[in-house]
Amino acid sequence: MLAEQRAGNEPAIYAAALLAALARDELAGRRSPALTEPGQATWQRFRGRLGSADLLRLLAADGAVLHPVPFSEAQIGVRLDDLDDATVDGWLDDLASNHLHQPAAEYIGSQAHLLGLPTKLARSELLQVKSHQKILELPGTGGQLCHHLVTTQAGLALQVNCTIACGTWAELVLAGIVGLDLAAPSSAFITATTAEELASDQHPLRQRRFDFVVGLRPEKGGKLQVADQLALWFHGAKLVLV
Repeated sequence: MLAEQRAGNEPAIYAAALLAALARDELAGRRSPALTEPGQATWQRFRGRLGSADLLRLLAADGAVLHPVPFSEAQIGVRLDDLDDATVDGWLDDLASNHLHQPAAEYIGSQAHLLGLPTKLARSELLQVKSHQKILELPGTGGQLCHHLVTTQAGLALQVNCTIACGTWAELVLAGIVGLDLAAPSSAFITATTAEELASDQHPLRQRRFDFVVGLRPEKGGKLQVADQLALWFHGAKLVLV
């Protein structure tokens, strides 16, 4: 059922992605159980006339306090006002068979697929990163490359080593979900910017030093070329497009 929402509208896709992220966070012990509580007992006692769509909106608003990305509708640019209870109830019924118990890499891939982002990335081409080095992930992949690096290489932390640039609402949502999966304390490592905006000499990311710049190959949809753009923009960084 979740996969079917890709053919729907942005609020439905956004809501489905958030629901899975919240539920996994609950199971990981990073937030109090609400969606995953047996019978949603606490919610049933206090809901009054509110429905399951209201529950999702309330949980998102609470999550936005520490992680405005992916939970703040204003930061993402997609609203959840028109969600209906029947749709959210269906997603809740499907949670156990979709995202809750997947290994981390598969879960992030599933969320990327739901959000319509590329998933066939040559992660094996990424280089070894040392704990003091800084990585910029270019717009296009929504944090998937940094997630792979942090989960497969020792000594790295998302909020310390990585900056993820996102050019669309879907990339922002996925980068935020990556942060939740890796227990990042905030979403400060995420920057909303397009490839076109990076062309400005005054762009804040162009003023910073990175040891690695990673992103998507042009033939896979990446909008930036190594030879005539990236090598000049991020002088001294090792460039890896996958």
